[in-house]
Amino acid sequence: MMREDSKFISRLYFRALFPNVIAVLGGTVNVFFDGIFIGRKLGDVGLESVNQCLPVYLLLCTIGSLYASGASFLSAHAIGENDVEEGKRIFQGVMLDALLVGGAFCLLGFVFAGPIAGLLGTAASSGYVYLYLRITLLGGIAKILLYIPYFYLRLEGRDRQSMAAMLSMTGLNIVLDYCFLFLLDFGIRGAAWASVIATVVAAGMSFAFLWTGDGVFRLGFRMLRMSDRAAVFRYGSPMAVNNVLSSARIFVVNLILGSMGIGGLVSVFAIANNLNEFSICIQNGVPQTAAAMTGIFHGEKDSGSVRLVVKIELLAGIVLSLLFGTVLFLFPAQIGNLFGSSVDCSFAVRCLAVSLVFATINSVMSYSYNAVGQLTAANAVTVSRGFVAVAVFALLFRGLGERIWLFYPCAEIVTFLLIVAGSLWLARKKCLQPFYLLDDSLERNGNSTAFAVACNDKDICEASEKIHSFCEHNHFTPKETMTISLALEELLTIITHESCPPDGFMDVRVLAWEERRIIRIRSGGRRYNLIEAQDDSLTYMGVKMICTLAQRTEYLSALGVNTLIIYI
Repeated sequence: MMREDSKFISRLYFRALFPNVIAVLGGTVNVFFDGIFIGRKLGDVGLESVNQCLPVYLLLCTIGSLYASGASFLSAHAIGENDVEEGKRIFQGVMLDALLVGGAFCLLGFVFAGPIAGLLGTAASSGYVYLYLRITLLGGIAKILLYIPYFYLRLEGRDRQSMAAMLSMTGLNIVLDYCFLFLLDFGIRGAAWASVIATVVAAGMSFAFLWTGDGVFRLGFRMLRMSDRAAVFRYGSPMAVNNVLSSARIFVVNLILGSMGIGGLVSVFAIANNLNEFSICIQNGVPQTAAAMTGIFHGEKDSGSVRLVVKIELLAGIVLSLLFGTVLFLFPAQIGNLFGSSVDCSFAVRCLAVSLVFATINSVMSYSYNAVGQLTAANAVTVSRGFVAVAVFALLFRGLGERIWLFYPCAEIVTFLLIVAGSLWLARKKCLQPFYLLDDSLERNGNSTAFAVACNDKDICEASEKIHSFCEHNHFTPKETMTISLALEELLTIITHESCPPDGFMDVRVLAWEERRIIRIRSGGRRYNLIEAQDDSLTYMGVKMICTLAQRTEYLSALGVNTLIIYI
């Protein structure tokens, strides 16, 4: 019944994994299908032009992810500390800030689209780049704002609604791409309008989902304080920096390939980069599934749960990356043919395939370090794999000609080795847990215990009995021990009968920290506030006694589960 065996957290994660991976796929597949349709309709020049527009597209993603990921972390941390109002204040402040800053960026980009197209494109593709950029920037604010409900729906445990919105965007984009390019012959303008219209629809759906139902985040605007904005940018920096560096990486690699004098390399890179964008559903989808969970657990000082989540992420990420990488490795030529390109991309695709497992591991650790406040480590991983290692190895392998694509696996492997070496050094320096960089002093000193309890009377009785040894170790008074034992048995029994499914589990944590005695119970099933639900019947007699003995009780709903907190 120790934390490492907790089925509750595993179920919580895997319940959200598939919807979240699909949601991330919906956000990246637009670029993938644009590449396929444009390549088939407009040839290699059209394919190159979409890839050359990616830096600006990724900058839109940067603004959105900077605000949304930073704000959602702060909101999750506030919820972990039982301050829901603070979480809502951050959300409404970010809404206003992202709208103003994002709108200004899109306006400037639209006005200066000509010079930008000249910088990013070539003599053959700059006209296409100009048209694609102008239309993309017209709808850019929707792309920026889309990140906010995407992150906050996950924080509320509404992953399926986020998935529905992103899948709608994907389906609509594919249909419009085909109609605009092949039926109406709009050229590259058609592909750009398809992406913009689909993104606007997805943003509208996502906000509608977020602002309806029984969620806590509602429409509203507040001014962020400077300290709030600094915190948002600080915690959003790893994901935002990744997007900025991705833009720089694409630009630099295009320059290196173009300077080599070998025909077709830029087109091959466009195909490989489209496949890499497609794989983001795994590289980012796996850790993003756990981002809100990790933030809340870290706010609760529950390093055991954080460690377990990271282990689950690594396992899921490795399996999914191996599956996708195997497909790429076995069928590189067929995948290249999807884009209608005449160049051989097999070696580049296979190099990308080999890199995927390490890429996902590196991404998981970057997200994890960000969630636990190790921002220097998170950004170091992002900078290495996002730009520096790729640029260095691309330059080193420039003399290898068509074998230059070895930079894909080499960059990710070196970054992984840096994670291992750097985390060991930081762990010794700051007395943290190696690799995870967690402060596990509460667990190490025996001041915290956590376990999963099946929703049946036998497991509930065992949990109530086993807690006595923890209370004795932490010198609880007989009254505190009795209260905790009674609370567990009474509360878990009622939650089992009123809320949890028969095959469900409850997640229990008892904490002795700074003279405080805290019980936290998480449960699935329907939304159920035990404290508000109590009445004068015999069923709730034990609950009333617990409320009398406790200093205070709190309830919150996050991640789609019920959380009850008792302060003794």
